[in-house]
Parts: sequence; C-alpha cells; structure tokens
Amino acid sequence: MEKFFYPRSMAVIGASVKRTNLGHIIVLNNRRNGYEGNIYGVGSKEGDIAGAPVFDSVDKLPEVPDVAIIISPAKTVPDFMEACGKKGIKRIVIESGGFSEYSKGERTMEKKLLEIADRYNIRFIGPNCVGTVNFDIKMMMPFGFFPGTPTGGRVAMIVQSGGVGSSYLRELGDNAIIPGKFAAIGNKLQLDEVDVFEYLLKDEKTDIITMYMEGFKRGRAFFDLALKSDKPIIVQKSNRSALTASIAQSHTTALSADDTVVDGCFRQAAIIRAEDDIDFISAAKIIRLPLMKSRRVAVLSRSGGHAVMTVDACAKFGFSLVDFPPAFIETIKTIYHTRIIAHQNPLDLGEIFDYTIFTKILEEALKLPEVDGVLFNHLYVSSYEAEMSREFLSSVGRLVEQYQKPVAVTVITDAPELLNISRTQRYPLFTTPLMAAKALNMSATYYEEKTARDTRGGNIPYPIDLAAISKIKSLCQAEKRNPLTDEALQIAKAAGIRCVPGVTVKSAKEAGTVNINFPVAVKLLSRAASHKSDVGGVRLKINNHKELAQAISGMKKTFKNISPRPAIDGFLIQKMADEGVECFVGGRQDPVFGPIVIAGLGGVFLEIFKDTAIRLAPITKSEAMDMLKNLKAYPVLQGARGKMKADIEAFADVICRVSQLLSTVTEVVEIDLNPVIVHETDKGVSIVDCRVFFR
Repeated sequence: MEKFFYPRSMAVIGASVKRTNLGHIIVLNNRRNGYEGNIYGVGSKEGDIAGAPVFDSVDKLPEVPDVAIIISPAKTVPDFMEACGKKGIKRIVIESGGFSEYSKGERTMEKKLLEIADRYNIRFIGPNCVGTVNFDIKMMMPFGFFPGTPTGGRVAMIVQSGGVGSSYLRELGDNAIIPGKFAAIGNKLQLDEVDVFEYLLKDEKTDIITMYMEGFKRGRAFFDLALKSDKPIIVQKSNRSALTASIAQSHTTALSADDTVVDGCFRQAAIIRAEDDIDFISAAKIIRLPLMKSRRVAVLSRSGGHAVMTVDACAKFGFSLVDFPPAFIETIKTIYHTRIIAHQNPLDLGEIFDYTIFTKILEEALKLPEVDGVLFNHLYVSSYEAEMSREFLSSVGRLVEQYQKPVAVTVITDAPELLNISRTQRYPLFTTPLMAAKALNMSATYYEEKTARDTRGGNIPYPIDLAAISKIKSLCQAEKRNPLTDEALQIAKAAGIRCVPGVTVKSAKEAGTVNINFPVAVKLLSRAASHKSDVGGVRLKINNHKELAQAISGMKKTFKNISPRPAIDGFLIQKMADEGVECFVGGRQDPVFGPIVIAGLGGVFLEIFKDTAIRLAPITKSEAMDMLKNLKAYPVLQGARGKMKADIEAFADVICRVSQLLSTVTEVVEIDLNPVIVHETDKGVSIVDCRVFFR
C-alpha cells in the first residue's frame, strides 16, 4: 500500500487537454496543490496540462510511474491495464465506473481485470473509486478539489463511496480536524478495506482511523485486526436494511450483512459506530481528547435553561451528576461571590462575566477525583466576547491536557461566529447540549469496550468429540436430511453441553415399556417438520405410561389431518426439566464474518422484543458474560422483583461451548438450542431441544 500513498510519480490514463475532462482535473489538481512527484497524462492526443506532458500511449511514458490512474470508459480499461502491465507498472487505481455496480453482466470484464493483474503481478484499487489522497505530500488522486488543506493531519479515512468521502473531508475541515490520509476503494474487486486498514494501523502518521462502509468483503479479517488495534476506529456502516441492500448493490456491489452481526462485531472489537455524519464528525472530535474513564460528570453552564437540557442529556446516556464536595464549594466561594445562584451540580455561571473565573472553576472541577469529565455550556455574544472566548477555549485545551479528562464544550452563539470558530478553533466544539453529551458517551463507551476487549482473556479449548459428530453427519448425508432432534442433542453433547437425557421409540406400544422417571415430555422426530410444535408434535407433563401411549397415539391422529403429512421417524421421550428462566443459544456461519454465536432470553423476549446479543466466535467467558449483561432483560436473570437468581455462569458456559463448536466444526452451518432452561444459581441449565443444520 505504501506506493498508493507515497507515489514518486503518477500517470493519469484518460486525461485530455480539455478542461471538462476528469483526468485533466486530476492532473491539474496535483499541479496546483504542489505535488512534488512527476505526473503525466495519457490520452488520445498529446499535449500539456499545467506543465504536465500528455502522451498518446502508455509505452511513450518517459519512466515507469509508481501508480497509474485509469479513468476511461469501462470497455477500454482491460486494454489500458494490459498496457500498464507491459510497461512494468505494478500499482493501478481504476476510477472508471460501469462495472458490476452498474450491471451484474459486467462480471466478465471484472474477471478479465483480475486475470491481467495476476499475470503482471499488479495490485489495484477499484474500479468505481476515486483512489487515495496524502495531504502531507499534496498527492490527490480524486477528480475533486481540496485546496488549502494543511499538512500534519493524524486522522485517516477509508470509504467505499467517493461522494460520501469527499463530503466528509470537507466536514472535517469545517470542524478544524486535519485529515491525513484518505482512500476511496469503490468496488473492492482486488484490494479492499482490510488491505488499507492494515496499512493504516501500522502507519506512524495515523492516530485515528475513520471509515464509511456499505459492506465488508472480509469481515473476519477486519475483525481480527480491529481486535488488536490501539488506534480508535470510527465506522459509519450504512446498507443496514433489506430496503437498502439492492441500492448498495447497484452502487458499490456491497453485500448486506445482518446489521446485528455488525453491531456485535463492533462492540466486541471496541469499534465506535457512527449512526450518521453528525455522529461521525462528533466521534472524530471527542476521541482526540483524553477518554472518559467512568460516567461521573460535572455540568458547568452560563445558562440555567441549557444546564437543565444538559442534565436531561446526561440521564439519556447514563451519566451521573456527582455532588460537589464541601471543599470544592468553599473554593468556589473564594473565586467568585454569588447573590442568587446556588453552588451545586449543575453549576450555573450566569452571573459571571470574567472569563478568567470560568477557567479557574473548570480547573477546580477537573481536579476533583469524583469527576471523570465535564460538560460546559458556553453562550456568548460574538460582537463583544469573541476574542475572550477564543482565549478561554485555548485554556480549556491546556487544562484537558494537564488533567487528562475530557471537557465537552457546547458553544451557543450567532451562526457566522459559530461557523468561523468551528473552522479555526482546534479544540473540539459542539452546538447543542445533547450533541456534547452524546459525544462524551462515545468516549465513555469506547473506553468501556476497549477495556473489556483488552481484558477479554483467552479462549477455553473445550474438547469436542469430532468422531461422534462426523458419524451423525455421514448418516444425514447418506439419507439426504438434517439431523433429527435426538441426533442434534447428541451433537450438542459431543460439544460438552449437558442435555436432558431421553429415549427414542417408534410407537405408542414401545413407549409403554420404556424405563423412565415421570413426568416426561414426548416430541415428534421428523425429517420433514423442523418446528415440532407447529404440527402438534410436542406433549408435556405426562405422568405415566398410559398417558404416554395416549399422547403418541393422539399425535399420529393429528398428523393425519395435516397436509402435507409430516414424516414420522420416531418419538423422543425426555424427563421434564425443573423450572427456570427460558433462554436460548444459537449460532451460524455468517458469509462475511464467519462463525457467530447468539444468545438471549426465550419466549416473549425472543419472539416479540428480539432481545439478543451476538458476538463473533470463538468467544471467551468474559465475552459471554458481557453478552448477557448486554440484554435488556438481564435483570430477569439477576432475579428482579424477588424472582429466582439464575445460574448465569452455567448459561455463559453453554454459550462458550456453542461458540467453540461453530468455530471448530465449520460444517455445522447453524445450531439452535431452544429452550435453554437456566435454573437458579449453582443448579446449572437444562437443554431440552436442539436443531442442527450441516453444510
């Protein structure tokens, strides 16, 4: 990737001396901005663009450029790529559109590009992209203008959409954030987000990595890198619903991944998720400050009304307003005298017009060990207080650096002043109390998730009876069916998951002779009915052999009235499990992220509220516990309102073992333990049903 960001020379193929030509703009952009490397054009006619020579063929270039940028009609790209290969050019950016993002029928041409690249050992970005920017060396591959961007930026950006990326670069500049490196990767036919991401993680001139993604090409590789990153990662992931999937497919060939899987991945790897462009910029602002290491805040405000709004915002994000200790109050009284406003949190500073007092009070608040961060509402009239405000904000930056605690400053002033100060003031500013509190929440959440990630522990290598699973798989393949319930329970058992034992019978008569302790449940075994209860294939709380025989006979009668009639492979008889909290554990092989595990409470929590937590497998015990704590219904497991406290340790163990099974036996494409009955503390769990699907 180094040459894509530090090319000593570039050739723009498709450049014309005409000013309306996009290739012309790329050459002109680099010449005007001061790119110091050699730049050439290749077009249908020879000529000159702002002093850069234009040749009429690739082989006439006076040197082998580090990078060739192709921006010509799609049908011409393979021939130009071939010419680059013969010239010895090893790095190419294909900015041309008109490939599979436009028509699935263009896959043939994309295949040809890959074949040419393989033959000449070429690495390329695109197609349908705008390439890279390195502001430090004034190198700009996009056909857009970014004049006057200073050097020294430490924020990098990876995007799929050049349009979104360009607008975000401008928004960064409008908020006094200096971008460093930028890559728009388009269709990701060869090089993708993982290649750029891995490079930026190692780049000594990048501190923060931001991304706009519509789909991940190698989700597991991305996750594995993020899991070890010390650099904050901010991602806006769009294409989150079935409605947008077809749109994104036509835009950048993105495949829509299950958004809950993306959420689980981000939480597990401590990736900051931005919901929109406002979040994206806010996260880039706040993450440059020291992290919020707990959720205790002090609110300082020049307006009582805005203080109330800030308290509401704090409640929304789970912040607590600490009580100022008496010593702090006494110190404040020595700094300024109040006639009306009480000394409390939030602290109303409406009576103060001496800016040096603001700085002193803020410093006293930051000194408090009870305070982890400060929200400061700064209202001012620009015509009178503009210069003083700039001096105050500079002092805020010095205090934040000194005390290593974040201060989220909300600036409320007139629009021209707000625009001016946002562009010129290096200290991050917010425009509403809610926005400031949300940014501080991003900081606190990132710290919490990063701490959990970095202390996640190791994966426990649970033993798995692979021979037992292979035997069941072979039988199922021979009979061209999925495992029956009793076989699925045996697979769970092979993974070390304790299941309620059972007996399999073929008929009501055979059931009358089984040796089992009542009460029991009986379930249909059928290769054609995966949901037994839907066809009346489950009977519970059977107290003796007579009732058992009647239950099986009754099921058979019921099945006769169902069309199509379910196949009967037998009946599974199990002892009724003791009472507990009904939960479930499942997982599958995700096409983008690989094995994932999912857990939650069963019954109404699953069917109506869809209260679940997802992580990428294999997971550690601490991650399993975090999954449970992430559930809205977690208080139910803790014994809310005097109810039984569930054995969450045993529940977490089941989650880990399912996770290990999916990671080890990739032929298991899906597994569902439902219900998992979690008993009271130290009484374990009962697994009474299981479904497994093989590849």
